[in-house]
Amino acid sequence: MAALPSYIPGLPVKDAALAGFQHVDIPDKMRVQPLWTIPPQGGQDDELAAYLRGKAQNLRDGPGLHPGWLDARNAEDALDLVVLHVWEEVCATLMGTELRPVTGPERDPAQQSAAAETAQQWGNGLGVRIRLGNAPDVDLPPRSRELLGRLRGHGLELDLLLDLYEVGSADNGMTRALSGWREFGALAGWRTVALLGGSFPWGAKQLKDHDLTVWPRLEWQVWEGVRDLLGDRGVCVAFGDYSTVHPRTGDAPPAQHPFIYEKPRYTTAEHFLIGKGKLRGSGEESRMQTLAARIVGDPEFRTSHSAGELWLQAQAAPDVTTNPGSPAVWVQKGHVQHITFLAGQMNEPDH
Repeated sequence: MAALPSYIPGLPVKDAALAGFQHVDIPDKMRVQPLWTIPPQGGQDDELAAYLRGKAQNLRDGPGLHPGWLDARNAEDALDLVVLHVWEEVCATLMGTELRPVTGPERDPAQQSAAAETAQQWGNGLGVRIRLGNAPDVDLPPRSRELLGRLRGHGLELDLLLDLYEVGSADNGMTRALSGWREFGALAGWRTVALLGGSFPWGAKQLKDHDLTVWPRLEWQVWEGVRDLLGDRGVCVAFGDYSTVHPRTGDAPPAQHPFIYEKPRYTTAEHFLIGKGKLRGSGEESRMQTLAARIVGDPEFRTSHSAGELWLQAQAAPDVTTNPGSPAVWVQKGHVQHITFLAGQMNEPDH
């Protein structure tokens, strides 16, 4: 059994996130266990089956992508396809799998039972993901009690994944997180308790044109407050976030993006540094060198710390022609530096 995680990045099963996590050095991710979410995909059953099977194979065959959790909530209207083409595909190796299925109180009872049975077969435990919305949901506590009642007979180790999803205010996030713990913390003897949330902006409207925007890591502020309060009561809360993408990235359907800007990104102790450069297809000059130089010149920049920093350093080099890359490259490099940094940040003495 893998050691319990200290950091849980919520990542979509997309090429940029898969490659980004694989490029994190192994010592840096020894206590990092992702919560993988399969994004939605339309199409007929045969198309959906092939899509789900491909995502499961990406996770199964990619070295270093587990242990962790796997959430297929965006396809669970076709539960039979999830069971056959995700869960059975993921464990189709001689060694089984180190991933854990995920359920939640809002899911169909059939999904809850199927996830519990799968977790029992795999022997690694079950993730219970509870979305803590901005408005109280009066149905959530009774549904959670019903779910835990269904799970009791399976003898499973359970992981509580309290998910704030989008965090727009530290005060609101703290209120939601503590309320969630009061409602759900005593429902089971949880093996892992994690608090997830993300404040990275969606799109580029909130960013300064041709400039660097300093954006607060609100989910980090919330977690620090919750950790301190619950730590005094003997509760260890693992930190979770959505890396350097918006939480919606794992749940939004494929979409055409007419306005794509150069967007290098970087993580410091309390902030994201996010560039907004050239609009693709506009014919204007790239701003990547200037933006990367601004990031590399920040006092908190960690020179040559990971493949993410090395890429930014190459982009920032004066009088050197480089390819500014594509959105997938910017996202991948953002994941590498962020996850590498968070793995170290969580190992600091006061965390």
